[in-house]
Formats: sequence, structure tokens, C-alpha cells
Amino acid sequence: MSSISDKRFLLFYIFLFILPSCMFFGSNKVTYTKPAKPYKIDAPSGNWKKLNLEDIDAVFWNEQYRAGMAFAVDCSTDKSGNIHTISNRLFIGIKNRKIIESREVTLSERNAATATAKGILNNKSITIKAYSIIDDSCIYDFAYWTFKDSLEEDGIKDFEAFVKSLRW
Repeated sequence: MSSISDKRFLLFYIFLFILPSCMFFGSNKVTYTKPAKPYKIDAPSGNWKKLNLEDIDAVFWNEQYRAGMAFAVDCSTDKSGNIHTISNRLFIGIKNRKIIESREVTLSERNAATATAKGILNNKSITIKAYSIIDDSCIYDFAYWTFKDSLEEDGIKDFEAFVKSLRW
């Protein structure tokens, strides 16, 4: 059985190594839900194209912004640990990583953490914003990334709306 660190590294790897080069786009749906996982989430508005990747609940790429966002739920891992430690694990693999922001927030009436980091990935500058929510049965992770030096204003607005659309 994989550890939580292994699964988070795999999730991170998919977010940052596979998605930007993936060219197989699917169609947007209005709301996403999975019967085995207790959530509903709205697709982002605008020119976000849905990517169909196994084991990731929702993934989108915006060519105009050169940015991506993803949402994944894991209901099989150990949820012990500090919420900041869990959210910061999404940044594993980033060289010269600098955490710009890390704070606790409330999302969908649950305790959560958000963190923003900058660093180098594959010799390119990358900026990432992530949210993690832990409840009694699952860990919910959101990530937004761009290969620019700062978060794209319109893209990050779309991401924040995507995060806030989570409901149980």
C-alpha cells in the first residue's frame, strides 16, 4: 500500500509534468460528482478545457493563460498530521522552492490550508497555489499552476471560484 507521501507525489507529478503537455481535451460538464466520493464541484467558466486523466477527479488546462488547475479527492489515506504539512506536500519536487504564503482558511464550512509557492521545475519558473481540506473521511486537494513568475489574474480568479464551488 502506498503512503500518503507517495500518493501526493504522484498527484503532484501528474499536475506538473503530464498535464501541461497533454493535448487530449474533453468537453466541459457543468457539475462533477462521483458516487463513491461525497462531493459536487462546478467546472470553471471561460476557456478551461477538461482533461480526462484517471485517478484525478477534475483537471483543466487553459492555453491562453498557460495555466492548469486540478482537484483530487483521496478517501483511502491516513489523515493524521498538520493541515499545513499536508498541503505543502503538493510542492514536492520543486527546486529552489519558496513558500510565499501559507495560512489556515475555512472552505465549505471545513478547516483547510492554502499555500502559494514559487520555484523551478524542469528548468522553468513555476508558481503554484494549493488548497487542502481534511474531513473525517477524505483529503480534498486543489492546485493551480502556471509557468509564469506570478499567478495569472484572470486564471487565479477562475481557480478561486472553482475552489469555492465545492459542496457536500
